Amino acid sequence: MEYSILISAEDLMANMTDPDWVIVDCRFSLSEPEKGRQMYLQGHIPGAVYASINDDLSSPHIAGKTGRHPLPAIEKISRRLSEWGIDARVQVIAYDDWPVNLASAERLWWILRWLGHKRVAILDGGWKQWVKKGFPQRCGVENKDQRIFEPNPNRDMYVETADVEKIRLDP
Repeated sequence: MEYSILISAEDLMANMTDPDWVIVDCRFSLSEPEKGRQMYLQGHIPGAVYASINDDLSSPHIAGKTGRHPLPAIEKISRRLSEWGIDARVQVIAYDDWPVNLASAERLWWILRWLGHKRVAILDGGWKQWVKKGFPQRCGVENKDQRIFEPNPNRDMYVETADVEKIRLDP
């Protein structure tokens, strides 16, 4: 079965050893940017890799030119997705600890959809639901065998600042 929006903790538990599944821990705190990584190291879903909004899911902020977390360059995020073992065959499951902190799993979901990857879902209830169910946890860093992620950006999913300005000025 392909998951494209949400997945239950039970369904993830039943499939988590599938080599064509990649789990991504996206916990992050705007006020404490390293907190998500620290939480990941202290405990995460077995097999999960870690994604930081600052380091992985955004390009650098340029004062006066970009917002706080601009979209990552396609080449950069494609390289990272490849390092995480994601290619066209892979079912990706993202989770965070929403609503405590920023909904970063949804950011990864959107980025993957923007880049043409449809097999991505968010863990319903996130980390809290996984823990509540008493499912296994693991500490430390996890690595995946690298695959090749080939982006196919959907240009209809975003607009440039200049486009917004043009629309804004159009009577």
